[in-house]
Amino acid sequence: MNIRFGYFLTGSIILGTFFGCTISPQEQVLQNQSVSSTPDAPQITNSSSQQPATKTATIYIEGEKTPITLKLYEDYKPLFTTYFPQQDFIAEGVSSGEGTGVKFIVNFDGSKNDNAYIRVFFPNGVKTIEQLEAFVNSKSGLIASNKWRVSSRSSNVSYPWAKEKIDFRQGQEITGTIYLGEQNGKVFYVINHYPAEYGDGFAPRADLILQNLKVNSTSKSIQ
Repeated sequence: MNIRFGYFLTGSIILGTFFGCTISPQEQVLQNQSVSSTPDAPQITNSSSQQPATKTATIYIEGEKTPITLKLYEDYKPLFTTYFPQQDFIAEGVSSGEGTGVKFIVNFDGSKNDNAYIRVFFPNGVKTIEQLEAFVNSKSGLIASNKWRVSSRSSNVSYPWAKEKIDFRQGQEITGTIYLGEQNGKVFYVINHYPAEYGDGFAPRADLILQNLKVNSTSKSIQ
């Protein structure tokens, strides 16, 4: 065998080996995407993710039937979710050493009013409805510290999670309600706080938020 033929044979073997090991572009995409070879493998999803991102509802304002679009609030979905009228409220969530919750602040016609809001809050360290009652009603509790004057109390409440409804006033202009809630082993409170003049527009919108409030049973911690 002459030298030229030997070089040609050796080069052919090397090139054949190189191209034989080259991965096609399609195979590279599959490897980069880590596609499973088992197409029927089950997928695990969070149940709260099955809720639609938006939905519609109807409210009555001054006797008029008004359609309204609701957006899913799920910033703390391991703990709770609800729906709210995004066009009319700004959602401001909070999670700190004091607890976790959200405040839906009125933004009617693009005008934010910090005195008109719905607050949903799960205070840390409050584990039972009795502890929640003390947290709200004690001499240094929620009502006293805000100088709210209680006008009525009732345990007859339409929301399935609500154990008590406390109506209050603050001066001549502010009116509101505190709901003591318990669901799936968690206790929390809800505050409706608004100027009396907002009543016709505020109340039916707040009702939608509270109707859709769902406390989840998961014990996953909130970050």
